[in-house]
Amino acid sequence: MTIPYDPASFAKDRIETAASLLGLDLPHQEQWDFVQQMISLDLQAAPGSGKTSLVGLKLALLAQGWRSATRGVCVISHTNTAKDEISARLDAVPAGRSLLQYPHFIGTIQSFVNTFLALPALRSMKVEIQTVDDEAYAAAALRLLHRHPRYRTQGHPGAPA
Repeated sequence: MTIPYDPASFAKDRIETAASLLGLDLPHQEQWDFVQQMISLDLQAAPGSGKTSLVGLKLALLAQGWRSATRGVCVISHTNTAKDEISARLDAVPAGRSLLQYPHFIGTIQSFVNTFLALPALRSMKVEIQTVDDEAYAAAALRLLHRHPRYRTQGHPGAPA
């Protein structure tokens, strides 16, 4: 099986250019090692040390050399914050934008499970899915809550004076 990316995308000069474009500094050899390794790695570091930024840089480099229209990259994070940071870093690099659409996936564990496991399973059982939207659910729940006088709060429209 051939690799779906150009290994030259991870040359030192390209890494330096992409890091500069993304406003990143790579002062430690461990950072360079992570960016240049093309194997599955466990990246552990203190909170706020730049792990997500390094993943964004590595993905931006990968996007620059991506050669497959049918194979994709799957990035699963624990938090929306990490997902949003990675997406923003990719959006800042023209080639990176290609990883923000099919056949690639960047999202949280929950969105991955919903997209690729739960919803397909429900569809296979002929269950009609009307909406799966956290904001829509929250808005509907609040509407129901505010209709009941016992749960109305002062200052809310329709609340008892």
